Amino acid sequence: MSFPKSGNIPKGGRLRAAMFMINRDNTSSITPARTAMGILMDNELLLLEAVQGKRMLRSLQLPTDVSEPGRLLKYLWDAGLHSAWVMPATTLSRTVTCSWLEQASNHWVVSVHPDPHEPTRPVRVLLWPRERNQWEARRLALAFPEYARWGWELTDARSLLATVSYLDQVLTRSVTDSPDLLAHELLNDLTPDAADSPLGSSALDLDALSGSGTTLVSLRECARDVVWMRPLTVMEQCQRYVHKYVHLSWHLQAACGAPLGEGAPQYCASGRAYDSMRPGIWRAHVERAGSVFDGKQLPSGLDGEWMSTPQVRCCQDIGYRVQVREGWYWQEAHDLLKRWGTTLWQAASRLHIHTQVYRHALGRANASHTITRLAELGISILAQEQTVGGWSRPDWWVQVVGLGRALLFAQLVSLVTKGTMPVLVDRDAFWVISDEAHPPSAVPGLLTAQQWRGYTAGYEAPLLLTSEVRDAFKRAQHAGELALALDTLVGEVLP
Repeated sequence: MSFPKSGNIPKGGRLRAAMFMINRDNTSSITPARTAMGILMDNELLLLEAVQGKRMLRSLQLPTDVSEPGRLLKYLWDAGLHSAWVMPATTLSRTVTCSWLEQASNHWVVSVHPDPHEPTRPVRVLLWPRERNQWEARRLALAFPEYARWGWELTDARSLLATVSYLDQVLTRSVTDSPDLLAHELLNDLTPDAADSPLGSSALDLDALSGSGTTLVSLRECARDVVWMRPLTVMEQCQRYVHKYVHLSWHLQAACGAPLGEGAPQYCASGRAYDSMRPGIWRAHVERAGSVFDGKQLPSGLDGEWMSTPQVRCCQDIGYRVQVREGWYWQEAHDLLKRWGTTLWQAASRLHIHTQVYRHALGRANASHTITRLAELGISILAQEQTVGGWSRPDWWVQVVGLGRALLFAQLVSLVTKGTMPVLVDRDAFWVISDEAHPPSAVPGLLTAQQWRGYTAGYEAPLLLTSEVRDAFKRAQHAGELALALDTLVGEVLP
């Protein structure tokens, strides 16, 4: 088989039939009895197909006459595929262009989604025969993960097939498109009430609000991620291990229950309308008093003069003295992101809990990474000034981010109460020093709770507290630099 010329690309390996189990059946009354997803390599097609409700895996050698796009598409269609993933680094992935695929348009409907960064390359192509039976609803999605920028770690076809099949199961939808488009699709599909109700049309630009009439309120400055570090104590320098723990996404957990304002906000010149419950943006005078969250031993809860309701409440909860002076607030609130957030959270929980079903470790890690990516993209869509589909809710964004920040501090309070003092916090991850080598034992209860709390061990094996690691703590100018240095030393830098 030949495609547009390219260098020598190593062929992918074969997949063994007992790779992993898959439970969900995608067949329906309007589709053929056999439907499948496949991984397309230079000379081989790996099929994962549903036959009479059972998932079966097989490998097919590609025929030699599929070098033309029309012949290739017919072969994939006749194989019963609903999605085909082109293995990165193969000849087809490296050389195919949008125009090459469009050569088949005489006999196929070809809908190409190009890579926005490299418009000649496709991310996804939707295809179906022009003369198909009018009752045939099947479409073939040809996906090119090499250009979708999912950030997956793929060692072979086995890891790609595990990744996409796991995501197909836990999200009950394909991830053949780019992250940005899929994030938008999920937000639209899982928050229909927000789009159809007056709430969806009441986007508010709080950048235009002026507090007491003199100072602009910038929502995007009201909540920042927690990024903090401190020097090692004398006792910690004598210990042996560095452990990292990573939360799925505090923003996502917050979205499951964050109250979001309805209609236009009201201004309160005295701050008396603050009740710790109604969503709002408040200007507060805050003193740390005797709180241990002083920015030295532990992160500071302060993040500017203007704060969302969850942030003000957080400052009160961690022992700060707070005086609310003025603010904007909403009388009514709804948890319109709950379905969206819960769907993604439950998808990640299934991957984490049911490891006997999702047995391929790298595929499971890629799928979990994808859910976090979709969550963060979905939250960021709210903060954009203007988005396709009508999403522009910076007022919602600040409540979600503020609540996520508050949830993190609640977790830190729980850790400190049990005697664990983090040395580094970088958004959804924190690091501790311990003499315990086993990650679950270094922070008791965090990874072994009966109900999953969103945390996984960032390092499969802890990082030894060597002189090089101690030097990294001394040299680092900021927390992000130290986090990268530690990840590099342990060999766990994520894509």
